[in-house]
Amino acid sequence: MKKSLTLLGISLTCLLLDQVTKYLFWNLLREPLHLLPFLDFTKAFNKGFVFGLFQHSEGLLKTLSYYGVPLLIVALLLWGIFRVRDTLVGWGLALILGGGLGNLLDRLLLGGVRDFIDFHIGDWHYPTFNVADICVSLGILLLLAGYLKGETKRV
Repeated sequence: MKKSLTLLGISLTCLLLDQVTKYLFWNLLREPLHLLPFLDFTKAFNKGFVFGLFQHSEGLLKTLSYYGVPLLIVALLLWGIFRVRDTLVGWGLALILGGGLGNLLDRLLLGGVRDFIDFHIGDWHYPTFNVADICVSLGILLLLAGYLKGETKRV
C-alpha cells in the first residue's frame, strides 16, 4: 500500500507540474519565446487526440477517442499501480497516469489541450507538446525498460 501511495504521489506531482506550467505559459507568454535555436515556447491548442488526430471529427468517434479511451486508460493505470511490485514499472505507470490526467483535465475543462513546447530543426517542427506529454513519454520508456528487464511479468 505504501508503494502505491508513493506512485500516486508521483502521478500527482506530474499532474501539478503540468498544470502549473500550462497556466504560466498560457497566461504570461504573449508571443513566441525563442529559447534555443531548436526550441521555442509558443502556444498551441490541440482539440484533437494524439498529434491532433480527430480534431475535425464530431460525434461518437471524437467522444470515444477524446474522453472514453483516456478514461479507460486511467482506470487501467490505477489498477496497475495498486498491483505493481517492481519500481521501474511502477514509476512508468505513475508517470503515464500523471501526464494522462493533466491532458484529460484540459480536455474536460477547456475542450482541448494546451501545448507550448515547440521543438524544431530548421523549418521542420515536431508537434508542439507539454509537460504531460513528457511524463507520458518517459513513462512509456520506463515500461519498455521494465519489459526488457523482464519485470512486467510480475505486475
